[in-house]
Amino acid sequence: MLDLIHAYENYLTKVKKASSNTIASYIRDIRQFEDWLHRSTKHDVIDASQLNISDYLAHLDKAGKSGATVSRCVASLKNFYSYLLSSGFIEKTPVIDVHVTRGEKKLPQILTGREIELLLAQPVCVDPKGYRDKAMLELMYATGIRVSELIDLDLEDVNLDQGVIKCTSAKKVRSIPLYPAALKALKVYLRDHRALLVSDSMEQALFVNVNGSRMSRQGFW
Repeated sequence: MLDLIHAYENYLTKVKKASSNTIASYIRDIRQFEDWLHRSTKHDVIDASQLNISDYLAHLDKAGKSGATVSRCVASLKNFYSYLLSSGFIEKTPVIDVHVTRGEKKLPQILTGREIELLLAQPVCVDPKGYRDKAMLELMYATGIRVSELIDLDLEDVNLDQGVIKCTSAKKVRSIPLYPAALKALKVYLRDHRALLVSDSMEQALFVNVNGSRMSRQGFW
């Protein structure tokens, strides 16, 4: 039998041009449902009924999954079965009249002053990588920018004389001042260590990985 989930993954990649994170999330949810469905009913995903969907959501709730997780799973299954319907694999989607209680939004956890001190003290400044990490953490703490904004910074976005960085996001550009410790860490990184990391003198990324190219989100984490 045609692997419909694999076909859907190709559709998300080649037609919808979805991000890798979105695709991974959708496929993971659908595969988990497929596994539960096989174990519980011996059915394939193409044969799933509205009752199967309801039972699976009840299973997730009983397993202690958060409202946000269940809601995401419903969205994944809804989009998957909409694809099967539009592609002619099924005549009716089983994901109908599904109501999910959305999870309560929680306040973000905030680091204490001591925890922040410990975090900023983590990089071991004995090599270019350590000085780079120190500069990244100090810069994020000083400005509050997101990881995606941090790794998108270019050399031209830094003005050491004025002590500011230029951050561009959502088509908005803003100048953000740096406090002395962050400015010092950035100066040391740029003056003494970045050139030892880059492999191409034309590289414009402010923060680079050990291969000399722009730092990725995965690399930062």
